[in-house]
Amino acid sequence: MSRAPVRGLVTRSTLGWLQRLGWQYLAPNRRCSLRGDDSSMLLDGRLRQYLQQLRFETHGEKWPLDADGIAQVLAAVTQGPLRRGSQAGNDALLVALRNGVCVALRLPDGRTVRATVPLVDWAEPLNNQWDIASARDEGQPLLDAAPRIDVLVGYVNGLPLLRLLCVERDGQARWGRDAAAIALHARQVRARGNACSPPLLLALDRRGGRYACSGAPAGGWVRWREHGWNADAVQQLRDTVPMPRTGAAEANGRWLRAVHAPLLAGVAAPARVLALLRGFMHTGADGQPRVARAAQYFAVQAGLAQLRRIDAQGCRGRGHLRLAAGAGMALTWHWLVQHVQRDPWLRHCRVLVVQQRPAVAPPAGRRGELPVSPGRRLAAFMADGRGCTLQTTPGTLQAWLRRRDAGHEGDDLILLVDAHLQAGQPAWVERARERLPRAGWLWLGNGPLPEAVPSVASDPLLFACSNADAIADGLLAPVYHHALQPTPPRRQKAKRGATRLVEPAAPPSVRWASTIAQHLCDTLQHTERNLRAVLLVHDADTMRRYQRAFAEDGAVSSTMVGPGCGRAGAAQQQAQLLIASDPHALPYLDARLALAYLDTAVDSAGLARVLALLNRPHPHKHCAWLVHLPGVPAPWQHGEADAWAPLPLQQVQAGLSRQHRRLRALLPPTGSADFHACRAHVGPRWGVDAHGQERDLHRLRRRCLHQRVTGFGQQLQAAMLGLPGEGSGAEADTPQQRYRYDLHFCSLLRDAVAAEACEAHLSGDEDVRIRHWARERAPEVRDAGWDYLGAVDTLPTNPRQEADALHSLLRHQLETSTIGAAARLQLQRQLRGSLATPRTPAERLQCLQALQALQVLRLRALELPAAGSATRVQLACRGVLVRILGAPKNTAQRQLHHAVAEQLHSAIGAAHAAQPRAPHLALADLQRRLTPALAAVLSPTHCEAVLAQLPTLLADTAPAPT
Repeated sequence: MSRAPVRGLVTRSTLGWLQRLGWQYLAPNRRCSLRGDDSSMLLDGRLRQYLQQLRFETHGEKWPLDADGIAQVLAAVTQGPLRRGSQAGNDALLVALRNGVCVALRLPDGRTVRATVPLVDWAEPLNNQWDIASARDEGQPLLDAAPRIDVLVGYVNGLPLLRLLCVERDGQARWGRDAAAIALHARQVRARGNACSPPLLLALDRRGGRYACSGAPAGGWVRWREHGWNADAVQQLRDTVPMPRTGAAEANGRWLRAVHAPLLAGVAAPARVLALLRGFMHTGADGQPRVARAAQYFAVQAGLAQLRRIDAQGCRGRGHLRLAAGAGMALTWHWLVQHVQRDPWLRHCRVLVVQQRPAVAPPAGRRGELPVSPGRRLAAFMADGRGCTLQTTPGTLQAWLRRRDAGHEGDDLILLVDAHLQAGQPAWVERARERLPRAGWLWLGNGPLPEAVPSVASDPLLFACSNADAIADGLLAPVYHHALQPTPPRRQKAKRGATRLVEPAAPPSVRWASTIAQHLCDTLQHTERNLRAVLLVHDADTMRRYQRAFAEDGAVSSTMVGPGCGRAGAAQQQAQLLIASDPHALPYLDARLALAYLDTAVDSAGLARVLALLNRPHPHKHCAWLVHLPGVPAPWQHGEADAWAPLPLQQVQAGLSRQHRRLRALLPPTGSADFHACRAHVGPRWGVDAHGQERDLHRLRRRCLHQRVTGFGQQLQAAMLGLPGEGSGAEADTPQQRYRYDLHFCSLLRDAVAAEACEAHLSGDEDVRIRHWARERAPEVRDAGWDYLGAVDTLPTNPRQEADALHSLLRHQLETSTIGAAARLQLQRQLRGSLATPRTPAERLQCLQALQALQVLRLRALELPAAGSATRVQLACRGVLVRILGAPKNTAQRQLHHAVAEQLHSAIGAAHAAQPRAPHLALADLQRRLTPALAAVLSPTHCEAVLAQLPTLLADTAPAPT
């Protein structure tokens, strides 16, 4: 095995943990020898070794695969999944991993049989070959403003299974975040087009990491919270001896970081990754693939373990499974039913799913026959339904229990019941528990445990995922609740002698419509986010009254949602406010809902539905709000635990002072009194470190400023939900006014130093939205020497500041320009020498200006002649070369384009001059001149393509007749 290349800390830690989990590291030369093609993702040699050891059973005997069978499997894998489009190839690769490949095999006695060849041994994961290799060509190089990203690819029997992106430091020794790896993967997916990727993806940094399945959006990457993980588990895994014991394994073992262990052990362990791929992946109705989160996986495992238990009385296990609202309880139901049907200890049981609203319509009968009623289907299921699954309602189950006095005495019945049904009619629960004494009961629901009946209260809590855990793992967006305060009416001064008229009271909907519209405009419309709100009312009449009131007001666009309101069309998609009387009628796949107004009391099931819509992650949503109008009780005040209820808005407002102090800690002691001092305090400041490398001493400070401005702006937006509106005199001398001023000041400071340090391209969409919102909601920042639109001409010059800004510009050009390697190395040495040599700021500025002038001359010398000075023939030759060879990307390609274009130009001119009246002779003469010259500098394919374009070039560049 060759010597391992130099890697970063995160990559070494990842390799060390993977080798202790059972993976074997493949050196780059070994990986190249096992790959049949450099562009292939498959390790043909490793898959061939696995297939040669495989034995398939047919006609009572075990037979090995012959050469033709192995060739069929390799062709099916390489020409099928890996040759299709991106998403289709990913799905086909996953199907091949799960089900195997069907091939036609010829036995030694001459018979031909069809057999399914498994590509993975699912029963014994360690019987497979687990390889981890470094993909050097897929990583991101080291830059000043971009961290280095190393890519590792995990293979099972030669098939790509995992893609790990390890984020290291950048050129200024700053640690990168996993968001950089996620953005790199998205760019590579768009660039590769039809190339497929492994089913599971992991992005790791020095603080942990996130995972997702192939094809998931940027918001679909979440963290893994390993259930029961502690320091003893980390130490036990750390003490595991990796096999085989090599020098690379021992070297990587010295760099283990405990923060990476839960994610890698929970997702990348051989047994766990096979379990996730086989039973915990699902493609939703929106076409997005989804892999189980940690809460869903452990909830299913806890439910299965409890159902397998049978006590001394012969009763099957019972218990509760609780997840936070919006954490994926619907998919947990789906995966739990599937695993009960596949489990060898439970597959004989009949599964009865009891929900208030059945999601599956009853099957239609034959033509001319009436559909089977739910009661008859339940009776047939209870009579002979072993190994089947049926979904029913509590009313149907109660009717069956009333008609059958004896109930069901067997332990082969499993009931999966919606936990919200306990609050409605607890009597039927008691009756069902008495008639079904030995059945297994699992209560699945969102939020805390409800006030259950006595027989259910004794059931244990098997697994619970609180709101705080779901938010920390990235599953949910935080939701804050707030009570909307009424706006007091204006007092009108009555005239003397006038009779006061008593006006009729307006309906509540008309009275609150203008307040809701104004509140919605202040919270969402000024934030430049593609989000929307929902208003929940009591009945359809209230919906129509609100709709008329909003139409008369004209401030927001609204539409009604629910039965009798028509199908969802363009109007519903573009409406800013949805009006509904039933929470279950709202569009579930729309993650843009970020604000909910409650004008009616909702039950626990309705509240869980509303919270599941509000806390769904969205790129524009960093938090959501639940606002109840005056007179509407908050549903979580009736015995609900604080860990499951929405957070009060006062917590956000109380945390503003801490965020404000962290933001001002980055400024000099003068604070926001002197803009120039702040810009010099945060702007670029170049120097040489102890290792002789050039470093920007203020790079970390600018990065913290960049992140804290955006974070403080987001928290200030959330806190302003309950503050007075703009322009009111109640906020003249409040801390919020100072917060807005400082946010605007720091936003302008961030833009100024980013432009000075050539880091403006690092600002994302959220940074731009916070910048615009700060300028919209806060007063302008002005002082004697600074205008917020730019610096004035009367500012005194600062050679040190100008030299640092010019140094940043040259460093940026060094990273983004297409100059050759030798010129790049020379410029880098000159920049380092300008810092290492003792000079005054003015002398250093002159040296950098000379380097900039030399760089401009060098780039001009390498460029092609300008389009304005080129002739018609030269432009035509350049166009042909760009279409065939592509646009030049570096110095060598630019010089090649220039030389070939000049050669074409001179040859075409000579051919026209030699044969002015015989175009066919001119073409033959031109081909004779150019064929040996083009063959010496171009590949055969490109040479033939250029020669094929010669007739068109001659026709386009023919001289005008005289």
